[in-house]
Amino acid sequence: MKKEHQQLFLYIFSILVAIITYGFALTNFSLTVDSEMPAWDPNPLNLGRWGHYFLRFYVFNGLLPYYTLLFGLIFLGITAVEITKILNIKGIYTYIFCLLFLSFPQHAYQLVFTMQADAVPLGYFLGTMSISLFLKQSKIGWVKILFNVFSVLFLASTFAMNQALILVPFVLYMLYFFVQINNSETDVKKEFKKALSFAGCFAISVLVYLLSVKIFVNSENSAYFLNSYASGNTSNPFIDFFKILADNITGNLYYGEKPYILVLLGLLISLILFVKEKKNAWLKSLIFVVLLIVPFTMSFFIRSGWHPPRIYVSSPLVFVFVVVFVLQKIPKQYYNQVLFASMLLFLWNSYYVTNLFYTQNKIFKHDLEIAKDISRKINSLEGFNAESDFVYFYGGLPMSNHEKLILPKSEVFESSIFRWDNGNNWRIFNFFAFNDILYYRFLDNEESFNKIKDSLQTMPVYPLNGSVKKIENVVVIKLNNERGASLAEWEK
Repeated sequence: MKKEHQQLFLYIFSILVAIITYGFALTNFSLTVDSEMPAWDPNPLNLGRWGHYFLRFYVFNGLLPYYTLLFGLIFLGITAVEITKILNIKGIYTYIFCLLFLSFPQHAYQLVFTMQADAVPLGYFLGTMSISLFLKQSKIGWVKILFNVFSVLFLASTFAMNQALILVPFVLYMLYFFVQINNSETDVKKEFKKALSFAGCFAISVLVYLLSVKIFVNSENSAYFLNSYASGNTSNPFIDFFKILADNITGNLYYGEKPYILVLLGLLISLILFVKEKKNAWLKSLIFVVLLIVPFTMSFFIRSGWHPPRIYVSSPLVFVFVVVFVLQKIPKQYYNQVLFASMLLFLWNSYYVTNLFYTQNKIFKHDLEIAKDISRKINSLEGFNAESDFVYFYGGLPMSNHEKLILPKSEVFESSIFRWDNGNNWRIFNFFAFNDILYYRFLDNEESFNKIKDSLQTMPVYPLNGSVKKIENVVVIKLNNERGASLAEWEK
């Protein structure tokens, strides 16, 4: 088979793996948190994600069930193939790499947010191509400079899709560096110089991104990624990080992470191999130990105590590289066993991914039934007029509302729209509208709120009789005795 045909076949294989892994999610749309309000125009821009903003509102003008996720999966599949080129993975191991990379469950914690299910994979692709451009060789000086300039721009665009992606190109270059020094013919000093050059490009790209945020965003929320996590707990950050790291490398932090324990096993095997091989043993061992830690370093800076799995976007890279590296050391007479083990690992990963989206789909359908019931109750109120009356949701439903449906440690997958933010009137408003259940007036003024505020504490909680009540021109649905997210000062 010609090389061009082999590459095409690998791209097709990789994309099909992504589609098969997320087959349930593609064919069973669930409106997940943040996706109920895709037309909340300034939000991604205010968060410093101008790349995401451009894609969402200028390219696609919102999100589309099935298509948004499919777009992301195609780019993720292409990215997997591009990574194998950078890491010089050959033969059947390119297929194993794509198979395991695309099915690793951590991706699901990003892709579940439909409003960014295309942006994050596209950012992953841009980050990967930035490395590819940086590594391109040219004897013509200005062409090499041009490659570096585009590499910087691609890196900055990666961060602009989602700041969590900042570690992806960093980890990918570390893997490339390891591959180079693992080659006995490599000039290690030359590779160090090249690595320093990349570090310079990386630093410049961060500055370019920060400058772009200052110019185009100019919002107090543009530092959201750090501000939302970096305050809170005052305990020892090193001890806290060690606990989080231990949970991650043993596969115990979130649902679906169990296969990651293979990285720890692979590390131990690799260290033994490095010692036996002797050449650059200390350097290769150091890189592997660092790779074990780096994907989770964001947790060191998180002081809120909340460590969502979606921030560990570079962990699939480390997982699949270590596994494939060890598999490549197995003698060729066990070739069939390697393929069988890889397929089992793919099925293990895919089981977790499918179960996560199946759980989310059950909760979504449960929320739909609640929304329809509330809609019926609102429409049965005497004198209700959807065009003139306001509708206001107070608080959020308790966890007991859907507790039997959730998976342990599944973070966003266990969320209900009626519970997120402890109840968010704006989210619920958009949920009703997106699902064509009820269109009503959003309560957005203090005068109308003052008509109901004295009645909120005395009303019974949904689904009890009297939990849906019309007070003058405002319909109140009380979901909890505790107030939810306050969207305006006058709600507090």
